[in-house]
This record gives sequence, C-alpha cells and structure tokens, in this order.
Amino acid sequence: MYELNCAGVIPGCERVIRAESEVEVIRRAVMQARQLGVERITPWMMDTFRERTTELAH
Repeated sequence: MYELNCAGVIPGCERVIRAESEVEVIRRAVMQARQLGVERITPWMMDTFRERTTELAH
C-alpha cells in the first residue's frame, strides 16, 4: 500500500491518497488536482507526487 498526503502539493487539498501501487496514487492525485481546479499538472507537481509517495509498512 502506498500513500501521498497532497497538502502542500495540490492547492486546497487536505486528503491523504492511498492505493495499492505508486502509479495508482499518482493517477488519483492528478484526478484530485483537476477536481480542485488545477488546469495544468506541472513537472514540479509530478516530481513532488513521486517524491512524497511513500510505501506503508505491512
């Protein structure tokens, strides 16, 4: 299981996004950003999504 706290990455987001894969966490983060009105996902945002996505201990 992986997670990303999107606060500080996506303006207005206070969620913690969890999914079974890192790719799915990032996909959900992109969807969340668009729902919050972010029109363009910048390279900085994508890099930050990757950097801040962590694997949870089992």
